[in-house]
Amino acid sequence: MSDFAETKDLPDRKGGLKTVTIYINTQPYEIDRGAVSFEDVVKLAYPTAPYGDNTGYSVMYEYSQGGQGGTLIAGKTVEVKQHMRFDVTATDRS
Repeated sequence: MSDFAETKDLPDRKGGLKTVTIYINTQPYEIDRGAVSFEDVVKLAYPTAPYGDNTGYSVMYEYSQGGQGGTLIAGKTVEVKQHMRFDVTATDRS
């Protein structure tokens, strides 16, 4: 799992940000810049949810201001950008 920072928008050596703010189910999270995995996003969205054979999750993402987006699937990552939005839905596979 990625290291999730509690710090606010710290500049790196190139003048960019070390962390970015993303939104998961409308809640803001400050995370390290770079890639975030499906599993990390799900754990942030549902930190105490049951994980098991009958529980599934879907993760949709969209870059800020109506930019492109897609579906993030288990085992994959996506590069995060400032103010990126994720919608995570828990499903019960029966």
